Amino acid sequence: MLTFFLLVILAISLFRTVNYAIIFSEQSIQMDFTAYYAAGKSLNSGLSPYVNHILTNWELWDGIASFKHSRFLYPPLVANLFQPLASVPYINAKYIWNFFNLLCYIICFALLTFIFLRNDKSERYKKFNKILVSAILAFNFFPFLALLERGQIDLVTLFFILLGFSFFLKKNKNEFFSGVFFGIATLFKLYSFLLIPFFLVQKKYKVIYGYLTGITVLVLLTIVFSGTKLSYEYLATEAPRIAKFGSSGTPEMQLPVWILQAYLPMTPTSISIIDGRMYLTESISFNSKASFIRLFEVTLPNLFSNSIYSFFVFAVFFLLFLYFKKKNKIGEFENKFIFWQMILIVITLSSPYTWLMNLVWLMPLSFVIVGELPGMIKEKKYAVAVILIAGFILLAYPDNLLVTKNIKIIGEFFKSRFVISEFLLALSLFLILKYKKNSEEIIP
Repeated sequence: MLTFFLLVILAISLFRTVNYAIIFSEQSIQMDFTAYYAAGKSLNSGLSPYVNHILTNWELWDGIASFKHSRFLYPPLVANLFQPLASVPYINAKYIWNFFNLLCYIICFALLTFIFLRNDKSERYKKFNKILVSAILAFNFFPFLALLERGQIDLVTLFFILLGFSFFLKKNKNEFFSGVFFGIATLFKLYSFLLIPFFLVQKKYKVIYGYLTGITVLVLLTIVFSGTKLSYEYLATEAPRIAKFGSSGTPEMQLPVWILQAYLPMTPTSISIIDGRMYLTESISFNSKASFIRLFEVTLPNLFSNSIYSFFVFAVFFLLFLYFKKKNKIGEFENKFIFWQMILIVITLSSPYTWLMNLVWLMPLSFVIVGELPGMIKEKKYAVAVILIAGFILLAYPDNLLVTKNIKIIGEFFKSRFVISEFLLALSLFLILKYKKNSEEIIP
């Protein structure tokens, strides 16, 4: 009876997710995907993906960019990957991308099932119920919905990270291939490289060798497919600008106001046009910032760049990690995914450009909750259980910026809720590692 009940809830959750994918494809401009699409389209026209071409060919405009540079923030090889999608009408490309993201999510869930349950010796129906509960939590995980709405690329990153951990955590591990996949993940999210200091401390030199091999292959592919000119332009000009400003910039970098007024229709709701079709700039509204660096942006504006703040915050977290690792001997759990999930949270907190969509990296916590909660209750670790559940609820519960932004106290809380949830989740994972005496008792 329980299994049937869970299957019904999962079916409803899947239907809801697919329905949202269709709605976003039809209605939303999908702010992040349109930047990828415009970059691919620019390359198809023999132009730089880092320039906003609205002044010369408004059909290459992404519908959002208000600076002379584009909103594309990735190495040129990523733009090459989007060239095939950019050759079809935008509405079709959106459908393809959204259902590709959905497929990536399902594959990531399958990889996590392998990582967490491969050594589970419980009865078959209990194991199946664990998978169902984890799936229900995963497909009602708000960062995933936000990612679909924006059309982000983070599920591709998560896929390669999980592939890396699949090789790293298995009994007959292959640390070299693990590192190769971590290297590929860096192509899509640069701050994936922050995993390397932790592998260095663990003396996992084969992982680092594989990582460097993966990066070398990506550099060679970039030169082959993007050419030396664009590759050099990215390293010398675009990468420093992106590191300092992200997709924004100085007032001198902005387009004249009249240009955007000419192309943006004056309507009560925010609408833009791509391929002659109107789209809402957002179908759902939410507080999007999820980086601890935001605190420094607000309290110490313009004192240092976000990259400097990021380096400082990561250094503090890393030193704390080394201290607690030595004092509490949690290094013995390095072959358990829960250990590395804590590290991934540290990375998301430290990155200057962590958005809610990027927090799909924390989706594996649905497996942690299912696997660890019964044991915590049995051992009367109620405080740890409360911290874990509170952190997950803060992260997974739907947001609505239009409702919360005008309510003083609640509005301020919702602006920082994702950062608070990351701290709570990192703390709960550390406490779980700390109270476990036998490394074999902990889930992967």
